[in-house]
Amino acid sequence: MSPQTGRRLDDDGAPVPGTGFEYDDDGPLAEHLHDRCSPLFSNPVTDEWTTMLVTPAETGGESVTGLGVFAPGNDGPPEHYHVGYEESFAVLRGELVVDIDGETNRLRPGDEITVPPETPHGFAVVGDGLAATLTTTRPAARTLDVVRTLYGLAHEGALDADGKPGLLQSMALAAAMSDDTVFTSPPPVLARPLARLVAPLANRLGYEATYDRFEREQFWRERVEQPGR
Repeated sequence: MSPQTGRRLDDDGAPVPGTGFEYDDDGPLAEHLHDRCSPLFSNPVTDEWTTMLVTPAETGGESVTGLGVFAPGNDGPPEHYHVGYEESFAVLRGELVVDIDGETNRLRPGDEITVPPETPHGFAVVGDGLAATLTTTRPAARTLDVVRTLYGLAHEGALDADGKPGLLQSMALAAAMSDDTVFTSPPPVLARPLARLVAPLANRLGYEATYDRFEREQFWRERVEQPGR
């Protein structure tokens, strides 16, 4: 039987059936899960998982690498671009369609693609299988901050059925991450001034781009089944 991991944990710490993923215990996904240097984070709304493999400290800030696992049918994040850094995807398992500046690329295991800075892109899982990628940014970026915030909010029931936060949370994120990750809808020419206007109010009401509780390993170990080592 293939090992299973990433299941959501209930209040008693028991795995919730049907919420994790299976993997081959002698395949590349198992190897990278074994080599992770952070907890396994999960988004129970969108059925995706992330963990860190190479930290900025290990590369002197030159790059950062994470493992992403996505359930069948996952649509990925809305189209966006990154400011000042490139992002590459190397497929370990499954199939992805990656749209880069209007050009569609279909990737299978062994394929890799790099998105230049300031280039709109997005991806989706195709087919009926689980997909897994190695994602590297050069230089190191703050994408994990965005991911960890959204995943943590998902566990707290603060995202809608499409995995999106409310207006005030969105504006807090957009204002703080405007020099890192920019979504193309609504157009940045409209979204940026709106975020600058609304974010101070959101901050006063307790909405932030990052939250200390999501940075603590205990938060994730209490909510997400962790792979065995």
